[in-house]
Amino acid sequence: MNIQTWIAHFEHNRRYRPEPEWSAPFEMADGKRAKLARSLAEYQLGDGGGECCLVAHDAERFRGSREQMDRLVDLWFREEAEHSRLLSRAVERVGGTFVTDAPAMRLFYAIRRTFGVQFEMLVLLIVEIVSTTYYRCIRRHVGDAPLAAMCALIIRDETGHVAFHRARLAESYPGGVGLRWAVLFHLLGAACATFLWIGKNGVGLRAIGTTRREFFGQVYAGLRRFVRQLHRDTLRSPASTAAFQTI
Repeated sequence: MNIQTWIAHFEHNRRYRPEPEWSAPFEMADGKRAKLARSLAEYQLGDGGGECCLVAHDAERFRGSREQMDRLVDLWFREEAEHSRLLSRAVERVGGTFVTDAPAMRLFYAIRRTFGVQFEMLVLLIVEIVSTTYYRCIRRHVGDAPLAAMCALIIRDETGHVAFHRARLAESYPGGVGLRWAVLFHLLGAACATFLWIGKNGVGLRAIGTTRREFFGQVYAGLRRFVRQLHRDTLRSPASTAAFQTI
């Protein structure tokens, strides 16, 4: 994994961030707006609004594992914090109430702290794949240009995050991840998607017209695509930047 390439990627994203036109007129049926507002508020807390850093008990070992890895990790989470800022504007646009705490978030952080940085990174990867589908569904169905523009920007970032994880894993598993890893990956992905769909976020997605088949179909396609591309990348040189070129 070429750390300098990824640092340059995040620095480029930091400089080129077209801001949605938040002052544009807003029209949405009140029932639909309220359900979407609750979903966006919960996502604002989870997507960079909490502890925006690696929290595993051995996180510093990973941050210090390579020269400038700590800088790369900081740039990654700075981008996540930017998502929280964008979502704050979205919550304001739909007249929502901000969420400052949630039992699910406390559990999420407890798991990340307990099971170590490698598991934490895997969980964050899966969340980013599922989140990409969440934002794609909103962009497709919301019918509001600023909210759609916000989703497009976050999708751009999340696509890069997923590719970053793929490059890291391709280097860590030069012989491939194996069937056991792939099965665990898909099971965790299914659990994450189900948790999102049955909660407030699923209610918000359904309110704007997202179907269960559409949401889960896109999530599972994203999980399969990641494993397929990871297998392809493990057959190449660890120094290859091909994964980055798929962004």
